[in-house]
This record gives sequence, structure tokens and C-alpha cells, in this order.
Amino acid sequence: MMTILLTGGTGKTSTRIATLLSAASIPHILASRSGNAPLPGSKACKFDWQDKSTWTNPWNLSPDINITAVYLVAAGFMEPLDTLRPFVEMARSKGVERFVLLSATAIVQGGWGMGKVHEYLAELGERDVVEWGVLRPTWFMGSYYLTPFVVPLMGCGSLGFGKRWVADGYSTIENLSEAQHLPTIRDEGKLYSATGDGKLPWVSAEDIAAVAFRALTDEKSHDCDHLVVGPELLSYGQIAEILTSVLGKPVTHVNLTEEQIFERFVSRGMSESYARILSSMDTKIAQGSEQVQSDVVEKVTGRKPKTVRKFVEEKKGVWQ
Repeated sequence: MMTILLTGGTGKTSTRIATLLSAASIPHILASRSGNAPLPGSKACKFDWQDKSTWTNPWNLSPDINITAVYLVAAGFMEPLDTLRPFVEMARSKGVERFVLLSATAIVQGGWGMGKVHEYLAELGERDVVEWGVLRPTWFMGSYYLTPFVVPLMGCGSLGFGKRWVADGYSTIENLSEAQHLPTIRDEGKLYSATGDGKLPWVSAEDIAAVAFRALTDEKSHDCDHLVVGPELLSYGQIAEILTSVLGKPVTHVNLTEEQIFERFVSRGMSESYARILSSMDTKIAQGSEQVQSDVVEKVTGRKPKTVRKFVEEKKGVWQ
């Protein structure tokens, strides 16, 4: 029977995919630097992109293991193709047929960072060497309540997927700056950004995972990229209005300049080089870079994506 390997095993999408796989009785392995299984019934192993000696650990769990598909989640690399290509080649030699990559709305095929990995997988697919899929989600709704952990990732492998953070010993895919909103919403009633009136189609981790589940398990490979976004375009100001309505307390958006948000990042321990990347992303959002829409979630999963209001209603306790 097929087994699905989920890298980024303690991350926000991989754990949700594992829940869906468990419900469908599909064997899977959560691979992470900690080697922990955050979900009961899931197999787990230690796996570190920067330590090639760990790459074969999933196959060493059992002599008869048959890994047929891999979910690729990687961060921390300026040139992720240099790391992911040899892993894909190794996995193919062990019988893996399908690879599903987590990338971002802002990264096109052939572009920087994960765009090169996207291009590589598509080229293998065109030669009928692999089955493939690429998820290009926008920013997570979850970033509004996650508490920032310890280490900002320099140069972030999927730079365009907003901002990444290290948590639970592995890179999760959450907005670095947005994770900082939890204490400011809760304690100050404020959201800080340099996004102006720029709008984003905020998406839930559950919806990303649902699309990934289908891309990994559907009998027919998707062999394409999916723009995974939420159902509505909302500015930070509109998010603040929703928070105000649901929480019953005033929340306002404090719109900063790019230089001010840069200084805010640096004052919280971020490197200047990474802070420049993130602050420039806010400016791009203000200019409309994330004003994209698609019907991918509904088309692939058969249900509509979650709204921000629904998400805030479900998680309201974390801000109170």
C-alpha cells in the first residue's frame, strides 16, 4: 500500500494533511528535525534538509515500506533547488513517483527560490519522469494568532511565501511579521504593517492542507500548480474591523512606512538583510501584489474556502 512522506512534519500544513490521511486510512510518515509524531497513530522520523545522512530515514523505518509520494516543505535556503534536486533524485531511485511542492503566490515557475524547484519538477513531469504538483498559497490566516518562536530564518528558502518562522524544531509556514500580531492585537488592540490599503486573499492552513491531500492522493496526478487563496480580498484595515466586530473590542491597523516596519523588525531581533526582504514585501502588498483570486480550493476539494470572519470566530479566545 502507498505511503505518503510529509516533510516539515511538525508544520502547520503537514500536520493537517496527516489528519486527513489518517481519516482516509492512508499510511504516512511525518519527517522533521525533532523526529516527533505530533499526531497519534502517525509514524515519524528525524529528517533535516541540511543533513543528508537523515534523508533515507523514512525508508529505514520498515524494510517493506513503499513511499509513493512526497510533500516537499523546505525553508532556510537562498537556493533551495541545490538541496531539493538531489533529494528528489534519491527519492526517485527508491520508487517515489509523485512530488508535491509547497511554494507561494508570489513565486512563479522559473522564478527565484522555490520557482526554480517548481520549474525542475515541471520539466521532469514533461518527460514523464515524475508526477507532480505545486501549491502556491497566499498568507495564512493563522498568522494573526501564532506566537513567534525563537529564530528568524535567514534568507528563507521560499522567500516569496511571505515570511517563515521556526517552531517546534522545524520550519512552519507562517508569516513572520504576522505572527507578531498576536500580542499587539491582544494587548494593544493594534495591527502593524506597511501594507496601506493593499488587499490579500487570506487563506486557512486547513484549506491549503485539503488541496495538498488531493494533490498527493488523487489517482490522476494534478501535474500543475495551484494558486491556493481564500474567498475574499481584505486589507489590514478590514481585518481590524472584523477583529473588532468579533472580539468586541477595538482593533486598529497602524500603517507604517517601509522604513518604519523595517526598524520594527530589526528591533525585535531580526537580521537587517531579512528585515529588508520582509518590509519590501509589505510595500509590494500595498502596491497590489497579492490581489489575486482563484477557485482552486472549491474546484479541488468540493467545498468553499474558509472566510476570515469564520476563522476569527473559531480562534477568538487566543486574543482575549
